[in-house]
Amino acid sequence: MEESKPATSPPSDSRETLRLIEKLRLETVGTLKPWSRPDWSTIFVSLEEKTSAYVDSLIESSVKEEDGVSTVLPTIPTMINVIKERREKLALSSSSTDQVVGICKQILAFGAAGLALSVGFSDKIHTFGIRVQQLIALTGIFYVELVLLSLVVLVWYLLQAHFRYPFLYFKKIGNAWPYFYYSSISRDVGRSPVQDATIRAEAGFSYAEDFVKFSDACLKETPKDRLRAELQQYFVLISYQGYVQQFALRLSNIFFYGFVGAVLSSLLIGVWSVTR
Repeated sequence: MEESKPATSPPSDSRETLRLIEKLRLETVGTLKPWSRPDWSTIFVSLEEKTSAYVDSLIESSVKEEDGVSTVLPTIPTMINVIKERREKLALSSSSTDQVVGICKQILAFGAAGLALSVGFSDKIHTFGIRVQQLIALTGIFYVELVLLSLVVLVWYLLQAHFRYPFLYFKKIGNAWPYFYYSSISRDVGRSPVQDATIRAEAGFSYAEDFVKFSDACLKETPKDRLRAELQQYFVLISYQGYVQQFALRLSNIFFYGFVGAVLSSLLIGVWSVTR
C-alpha cells in the first residue's frame, strides 16, 4: 500500500483564509510599537473569527454524522478517536530543563557553603605554598563563574515561566473549554490568597454563573462540537510542545556554552599563572 504523503501546499479552499490572515498580520503588526501594551483579546478578534469560521466550515464538509452509504468521509466518532489517540502520545515536558535547573540550584547551594568555609579559613591560606595558593585562587574563580552562570540560567528559567502563550488570548481557537479553566471559568475571578468580603462574594457569584454556562455547554454539546474541541485542544498541545522543547533546548545551550566558557577561561588563567 502506498504511503500517504503530507500536502506540500494548503488546499485551495484554505488559501483565501490564509491570505486574510496574512492581511490581518500586516495591518496589526504595522500599528504596534515595541513598547505597546494592547488588549490582545481585542486585537485578535477579527483573526479569531475568520480562523474559527473556516475550521467550522471544514468540519461540516469533511466528516459525516454516522455510518451510511458514503464511504468517502470519515465519521465523527472515528475522527474523535484518531485525534484523541494522537493527542495522548504528545510529549508535553522536557526532562533536560529539570536537570539543568537542579544542577544550577546545587551549584548555588555549594557556592554558599564554600563561601562560608573560605571565610573561616582565609587567614590560613597564606601558610600554603605558592602553587597551592594559585590552585585555590583558580578554583575560586572557576566556581564564581559557575555561580554567575547558574544565576543567569535561573533568571532565564523564571522568564520562561512567566511567558504568556499566544493561545491564552483566544476564546474560540485557544484552549478548548472542556480541557482548560481559561476557557470555562471567568477571567475576572480574583486569584489572590488575600481577599476582602467583596472579592469573595464576586467570586461566589462568578462560580455559579460559570457552572451554569459549563453545564449548558456540556449537555447541549453535539458530536461536531466534541470533534471541534478535540481538534482544537490537539493543536494547542502541539503548539505548547513546541514552546516547551525550544525553551528546554535554549536553556540547555546557555548552560552548556557557559560551562565550556568557564572551563576554558579557567584553563587560560591557570596557564598564564604558571608561565608568567
